[in-house]
Amino acid sequence: MASIPVFLTASAQRILIVGSDAAAMAKVGLLKDTGARLTVIAPGATAAIEAAGLAGDAVTAHDRLFEIADIEGHTLVYISPEDDLTAERARRAASDRGLPVNVIDVPAKSSFTTPARFSRGSLDVAFSSGGAAPVFVRRLRAALERLLPPSLGTLSLAAGAVRARVKTIVTDATARRLFWDDIYDRAGEFADLDQATVERCLIDAAHRARATELSKPAGAGRVQLVGAGPGDPDLLTIKAHRALQQADVIIYDRLVSRDVLALARRDAELVFVGKREGDHGIGQEGIHAAMITHALKGRRVVRLKGGDPMVFARAGEELEALRAEGIQVEVIPGVTALSGIAARTQIPLTDRDYAASITLVTGHLKDGQFKDWARLAGEGRTLAVYMGLKSASEISAGLIGEGVSAATPVAVIENGTRADERRFYGTLANLAEIVSRHGVASPALLIIGEVVYRAADLNIAAHGIGYAVDAERATA
Repeated sequence: MASIPVFLTASAQRILIVGSDAAAMAKVGLLKDTGARLTVIAPGATAAIEAAGLAGDAVTAHDRLFEIADIEGHTLVYISPEDDLTAERARRAASDRGLPVNVIDVPAKSSFTTPARFSRGSLDVAFSSGGAAPVFVRRLRAALERLLPPSLGTLSLAAGAVRARVKTIVTDATARRLFWDDIYDRAGEFADLDQATVERCLIDAAHRARATELSKPAGAGRVQLVGAGPGDPDLLTIKAHRALQQADVIIYDRLVSRDVLALARRDAELVFVGKREGDHGIGQEGIHAAMITHALKGRRVVRLKGGDPMVFARAGEELEALRAEGIQVEVIPGVTALSGIAARTQIPLTDRDYAASITLVTGHLKDGQFKDWARLAGEGRTLAVYMGLKSASEISAGLIGEGVSAATPVAVIENGTRADERRFYGTLANLAEIVSRHGVASPALLIIGEVVYRAADLNIAAHGIGYAVDAERATA
């Protein structure tokens, strides 16, 4: 059921509740302390309210059957009577007058539903599934209640009280947004403090933020090189997620998944640089220029890279370009493609039986040539090749030519950790054939070495080498 989420001003509401059963009393309990005025009409309404401990100045009870005239003067109507005839009369009366009506536990006859909710001070969080999955809503609410510290309630009230004053102290909009982001991250520091003390702490923090802002050179921005991980958004680090939420500009390429981008601040500017294997998009110099241009305008820039920014991502060149302009830069690591894929496939990269060392190489070097094949792989070693699809034949021939066994097992993982991940297993001898036959596309990672025997979905005894797995099927 499609819904429009709306928070109504409680003090402006006069709410009619038709019914006195447990469901009706649950609504009274939910609404009585909001500031709305409640009228409950049903035989036994007074006794039901008193038995539930819900009596109060905000609640008026009438121990009689509902009458059409009772609708007048109300803004919302809840219905939970014992007989269907009364329920239908009340529903029609409300609908005829254009009033929002909720027949409790009957979404099809309701024009609105009341979400599950909880509050932390002035923060009011509501959840709804349109009546389709109430258990899911309850679990989600419980999870968020555990996540948000109780001190956030006092902090939110204090923030509301000093918001206007903070605006006069921290006048730059971006700096002010980052100030409040930082305060949220430090919510635990305000535990056990009363609201007046928290307000003073916030004003002091605003003055410090202002002093810091004034000490910066004019136009000084900030760039963060952020690791987006291999694609699964659940593998994004907490610090990387925070950077995405604070960024003014996010510069990203094709290896960053859409699921990760969906976690960015909604009003951040997204700049696609089109970088992928064999296609440099605007080029590395263009990327440097984009980062520098935005940073010199005082903006917070995130250069979002697949995997970890310090692994085969040309971070050294970008750091050098930013430092040359005197731009503050930070690196936020990410889960590498190799780490994420090893975890997903359960291939241990080192193993007491198979490998004591790991080598990571890229399939295309600056001069287009591998060097010293003999040191890359072999007995007791694991080799991981990034961006190696186009060089699969050369990799196979080069390693075999240096004495690496043609029977060495290999794993070819396309779109590792993503929903459309595909896995293919074989030997070094048929590596190029695997890539060609299955139409493996970038991004893909090659893992070469006997550790591949440990893969969770590679049952050598049952299938032998040559077993192919993707997200939807497993075929020999």
